[in-house]
Amino acid sequence: MGGPWPIKGKQSYIFGPVPSRRLGRSLGIDLVPFKTCTYNCIYCQLGRTTNQTLERKPYVKGSQVMAELKKKLPTLSPPPNYLTFSGSGEPTLHSEIGWIINEIKRISQIPIAVLTNGSLLHLPEVRADLIKADLVIPSLDAASAQLFKFINRPHYSLHLPQILQGLKDFRRDFAGQIWLEIMLCAGINDDPKEIQRLKEVIAWIEPDRIQLNTVIRPPAEEFAYPLPAEQLEKVKNMLGDRVEIIPTFAKAEEDEITFPNEKQILDLLKRRPCTAEEISHALGYKLESVYQTLQELRKKEVIRYRVFSDHCYYEILLEP
Repeated sequence: MGGPWPIKGKQSYIFGPVPSRRLGRSLGIDLVPFKTCTYNCIYCQLGRTTNQTLERKPYVKGSQVMAELKKKLPTLSPPPNYLTFSGSGEPTLHSEIGWIINEIKRISQIPIAVLTNGSLLHLPEVRADLIKADLVIPSLDAASAQLFKFINRPHYSLHLPQILQGLKDFRRDFAGQIWLEIMLCAGINDDPKEIQRLKEVIAWIEPDRIQLNTVIRPPAEEFAYPLPAEQLEKVKNMLGDRVEIIPTFAKAEEDEITFPNEKQILDLLKRRPCTAEEISHALGYKLESVYQTLQELRKKEVIRYRVFSDHCYYEILLEP
């Protein structure tokens, strides 16, 4: 599951466009192998981290990524709202991400977004790599060291003060937009005292926006529960200005094409579990036709579904 890395056949580092609750239609760029990350977050929709590392290296050649992107972009009409570095793991672990961003700027005017856990922004070379992106969305789920370790389960050599300083230094260096994401888990980091600590740290970092999120897909750990909507509103009010709750998906705009092909759906599910509605929204197919293709894939035992928070999420079965 996840990324081109463990799946047989031709590799693919570009996926989507996929539906994003905050970025619209997003064309994904996946630079690292599945679950290669600096964290092992309790809420991760991709499961537990299997390769926890701080090693930055070219996990895939940047030239290969650019070759695939150059083929993909002319086929997209309309163009996506963003080109987004995300996917199977922490994108800043790829040592050529800065070169790839610069090359994209040479061939496209589509805004570039980077979804990152922010753990490596204390490194000057990482801040320099992201400097030409248009939007960076780092995460910060706790302002106290003990809670940070419990939620994010970071690499043993990472410490909260250096991560906070990295976020502050990146704000100083970066001219683009920074949207700070906070993932809230019920009964874990929603305590008023912890929210107050976060509020103070956020005021120091000075992001352009603060985005509240909660667990909407099956998490790595079953005890990572979502916050109810009314509790999210309370946290929003406590944090003050520039805070927004990441919205749910709008109703999909469906075209008249009848059936999505299986590869299109599998390309989405390689990166994250999706509901049928999300697949319909991303690919522009009628919901009933998406259901039929999903049923065929289930019969072939290529995918399975899991029910989480009253929603049915489809995911790829791990290969033996």
